[in-house]
Amino acid sequence: MGIQTQSALIASILLLAIAINVMFQRRSVLFRWSFAWLVLSLFLYNLSFFLWGVSAGAEVWMRLLLVSAAVSAHLGLRFFLRFLGEFNPTITAMSALATTATAIISLTSVGTMPWFTSIVATYTLGAYGYTASRLYVRHRRTTSEVESARFGYLAIGHLVALTFAGLDLLPMMGISFPSLGHLLMTLYMYFWMQIVQRSRLLDLEELFGRGLGLLILAVPMALIYGGLVVWAGDRTGLFFFNSMLASVVLIFLFEPLKDAIDQWIGRLMFRETYEFEQILGRLRNELPNFLHIPDLVDAVLDALNESRRVTHASLLLLESDGRGYSMQRAVGPAAMRRVDVVRGRAFLEALRRDRFLALEQVERERDDLSAEALQSPQGQRLEAICVTMNEISAGLSFALVAGERLLGVMNLKDERLREPFSSAEIRLIQSLAAGIANALENSEHFERLKERDRLSVLGEMSAGLAHEIRNPLGAIKGAGQLLDPEKLDPEQRDMVEVILQEVDRLNEVVSQFLDYARPYRGTAQVVELNPIIERVGTLLRTQARDNPIEVKLSLQPDLPAVRADPAQLEQVFLNLARNAVDAMPEGGTLSILTELLETEGPSPRVQVRFVDTGPGIPEEVLRNLFIPFFTTKRTGTGLGLAICQRIVQTHGGAISVRSQLGQGTTVSVRLRRADEPESATGEFDRAQIAASLDT
Repeated sequence: MGIQTQSALIASILLLAIAINVMFQRRSVLFRWSFAWLVLSLFLYNLSFFLWGVSAGAEVWMRLLLVSAAVSAHLGLRFFLRFLGEFNPTITAMSALATTATAIISLTSVGTMPWFTSIVATYTLGAYGYTASRLYVRHRRTTSEVESARFGYLAIGHLVALTFAGLDLLPMMGISFPSLGHLLMTLYMYFWMQIVQRSRLLDLEELFGRGLGLLILAVPMALIYGGLVVWAGDRTGLFFFNSMLASVVLIFLFEPLKDAIDQWIGRLMFRETYEFEQILGRLRNELPNFLHIPDLVDAVLDALNESRRVTHASLLLLESDGRGYSMQRAVGPAAMRRVDVVRGRAFLEALRRDRFLALEQVERERDDLSAEALQSPQGQRLEAICVTMNEISAGLSFALVAGERLLGVMNLKDERLREPFSSAEIRLIQSLAAGIANALENSEHFERLKERDRLSVLGEMSAGLAHEIRNPLGAIKGAGQLLDPEKLDPEQRDMVEVILQEVDRLNEVVSQFLDYARPYRGTAQVVELNPIIERVGTLLRTQARDNPIEVKLSLQPDLPAVRADPAQLEQVFLNLARNAVDAMPEGGTLSILTELLETEGPSPRVQVRFVDTGPGIPEEVLRNLFIPFFTTKRTGTGLGLAICQRIVQTHGGAISVRSQLGQGTTVSVRLRRADEPESATGEFDRAQIAASLDT
């Protein structure tokens, strides 16, 4: 058995393992099946070569060898041209025709003739030579130096593997030449497996590091198997037992050995990558200690900046009203510091689905589309993602996901390189992103617990405070009412009237303070919002006022119901509507709209908007609107909006205000639908449980 025959057997076993490995990759891996079929055809070719060699040139194996060579040439053309985005139906049709003709002729007497064998070999080597030329052309045309170098490595490796594979055919012509083309082609396919699995090109150092790690890992495995097999000698039973024992030992040792070897190679050959991994590891261990979001953001961006691996980095976190993601802090400039959920819908949906986006990959998918396909929904979606990522200076975007909630986005970019991070580093960053998401969720829980404790203390204090205030207030009001107005002069009567009015106002403040501080004790039920809004509109139209106000209702038909306390919701809506009316002293229009937010993903929320045409709210006032006792009204208590916010939050919703000077104000109330899956575990249920415990 010659060296080519032995190497063909080894290559066939390794190629089968590579094909099976690729087949079981996740579905999102590009070109997975195209590459797997190519490797299987090479497996069949090497197996046929081995069987032809050990059978002393049997015709049946020669025929199978010729067919498998032609099939691998056709599948190689399809895979490489698809990977390069140069798929040509004419070329693939011609190769399919040539492969079919080879299979048919191989079954005839012509199939064993030397001249036919030479034609098939020429066709096979020519097909692979053509793909090598396309790799070289891409190397010359690519503008990115890094990507050009990587295509150059692939073109050189392709030619080397092809040359030695051709030399392996010399023994068929009676020429002895100890080539290792089968193994070199297998090694080349292993590197392509790495590329296909990661859907990205690898640089030479990374390819070499992976190959070296594979060879080093093979040494202890070979020693274990070899030692146990030599020990067995010619004893069949012991040989089988030792083989099983060696397999079990390797199963236990594979992962620890692989991790140790990868770490050693990383420390020895890729110092920068090793230091980056250490920084990310320390940061990931520190994340559970952060409960305040600003501290968390500073720690993450400081660590990324310290690594010197990025020129741009940023964290965008979900806004309280859920309408967008705001940039908390950034390393390097960014053209846009906020992603709106409507304008950035394509980017956010892709990120929520895939958890990770690479700008280079999205651009490659977009550039592979034809001019007509660019105008399709798919083309427009890819273009929108590219625009958003460029505006926020993101080369890589990682989703910060808790459950099904997209809490934020971490963006990284190194403008010095097109693909600055290896696949292993990207997995580490994804692990960091998962830790950040957990820290954000813990921060939310912590703030909720703080708010609950604060309200609990406030409720206990308010009950005692109300008792201590209302008793003297009652005495003051009673004493004032006992005074006989007939015995008082006009000035004294006015003073008594002022005393009684101020007592009533102070009593109202105490009542509202109790409403704000006491635990919620409502009754949840399925509620239709449109009838409540119609009732609020009727109340507003029937109230007498000095300023002419037009009330317009725009109610979406078939609006999903919400799960809430109807009396509390009516209190909120009426209060917000009256605030809007008070904001238009010269008159104007109040529009109340109900709508279903279709852009909210799989569980869209229901929204009620109050839009006035008043003068708008200054920025310094807008920031303090929901702070208790803050008011701009001469007779206001400053608790109305705070109570509204408390009620809406208790129902698991959110309230937000947007205003522009001279153009009016919009107050939005967003509520959960009654049929929303999350409604059963939302804030409303937790508040109900707390209320039942208090009573």
